[in-house]
Amino acid sequence: MLRSWSKAAAAALVVLPICAAAFEAVDVLVPASSGLYPAYPGDPAAPYSVWAQAGVMYDSNALRRTSGNNRELTTRVGAGGRLEQRVVGRQGLRLEGRIDGYLYDRFSELDNIAYAALGEWRYELGNDLSGALGGSRRRFQASLAEIQAPVYDPVDETTLDGTVRYAIGPHLAVRGAGHWIDYVRPSRPFANTRTTIFGGGIDYITNIGNAIGVEVQHAQGDAPVGQLVDPLGLFVNNDFRQNEVAVLGTFGVTPSIRVTGRYGRTTRKYTELPGRDFSGPTWTVVGQWFPTAKTVLVVESSRYISSIIDVGASHMVARGYAVGPGWAVTAKLNLQARLLRQHQWFEGDPSFALGLTPLRQEYVRGYRLGAYWEYTRRLHYQLAFDHGERESNILGRNYRYNAGVAQARFVF
Repeated sequence: MLRSWSKAAAAALVVLPICAAAFEAVDVLVPASSGLYPAYPGDPAAPYSVWAQAGVMYDSNALRRTSGNNRELTTRVGAGGRLEQRVVGRQGLRLEGRIDGYLYDRFSELDNIAYAALGEWRYELGNDLSGALGGSRRRFQASLAEIQAPVYDPVDETTLDGTVRYAIGPHLAVRGAGHWIDYVRPSRPFANTRTTIFGGGIDYITNIGNAIGVEVQHAQGDAPVGQLVDPLGLFVNNDFRQNEVAVLGTFGVTPSIRVTGRYGRTTRKYTELPGRDFSGPTWTVVGQWFPTAKTVLVVESSRYISSIIDVGASHMVARGYAVGPGWAVTAKLNLQARLLRQHQWFEGDPSFALGLTPLRQEYVRGYRLGAYWEYTRRLHYQLAFDHGERESNILGRNYRYNAGVAQARFVF
C-alpha cells in the first residue's frame, strides 16, 4: 500500500488532462495473461525484459482545434527494457527505461524523441524495515489539447523518491515517503515548478488482505519565475503550500468484488493572490467486479486538485468518472472498453483571481475500445479506437476527434 499510494499522490500534483494523447489508448492495454483475470493468473515476472515496438495512428483532429483540417498520420517507433535484480542479500535494484520517436506526416514541426528512465534501490533491513530510494527522468511533448498549434514544446521532468516502511507485527505498519519533482518547460518558464512532498501514515492489514490506513501529506511548490498577467503587466508568484489528510483502504467486498480508494481533505494556499486558495474534499475510488473468471467491470470516481504543467493556470480542480468492461476471450486475446467524463475548473488562474477573465470550465468526454492479442509469446499486436471531445466556456477551445491506433510489439 505504501508504494502505490505515495507514488499516486506525487503523480496527482502534476497530471495531464484526459483525452490528451490518443497513443495512450494502446499504452494502457494489458494482455490477458497479465494476471488481471482469475482464469489466467499469469506467470511470475521475469528478472528482466527487453522490447521494441512500432505503431501508426490516424487522428482526425491532432491539434485539438474547433475547426479546420487538422487530420494527421503519426508513426511511433520505440524500444525499452526493465531489470529487477537482487544484488546483496535482500537488497535489490530496479531499472526501467524507454525511448520513442514520433514522426508526423503533415505537421513535421512536431517530430520529436521522448524518453523515460527510472532507477530504484530496494532495501530490507532485518524482517521489519524496508523501502526504496530512487529517481527518474523523462521528456515528453506538451499536450496538443492545450497549445492547439503544431509547435514542438518539450517538458522535462526529474524526480527523486524515498520510501520507508516499518512492520509492527503481522498486521500493523507505519510508513513514510518523500518526493522531489522538478518540471522544466522552456516555452513557459512561469509554469516551471519544483515540488517537495513529505508524508506518513499507518496501515492495518487483515489476514485475508483487506487494509485500512490513515495518511498525512505536506507539499511545498516553488515557482521561480513569476507569471505575467496582461493587461496589468503584473507578475504573480505561484508558490504554494498544500496539506492533505486522508483515509485509504482496499477491501474484498465479496470474492468477485474489490474496492480500493482514498478519501480526504486537501488545502492549498498561495503566497500571493489568496483568492486562488482551495480547501475541500478529494477522493479516488476504483471498484472491480469479476462476474466470471474471464470478465471484469471497472468503475472509477475521483476529485482532485493538481498543478498542470501544460496549462497556464497554476492548478485545476477536476472531478470525473470512468467505467469500462474487460473480456479475456482466450488466454491470448483481451478486449477492453472505457467510457470517461471529467469536469475541470481552472481556479488557479491569476487572471480569474484578479477579475480579468471568467472562471475557465471545461467538460472532457470520451470513450475507448481496444484489443491486445498475444500472437506468440514474443510477438504482440494492439489495436485501439479513441473518441474524445471537449466543451469549454472559452472561445476556440471546443474540439472533437476520432483516432485509430495499430501497433506491433516484439518482446525479446
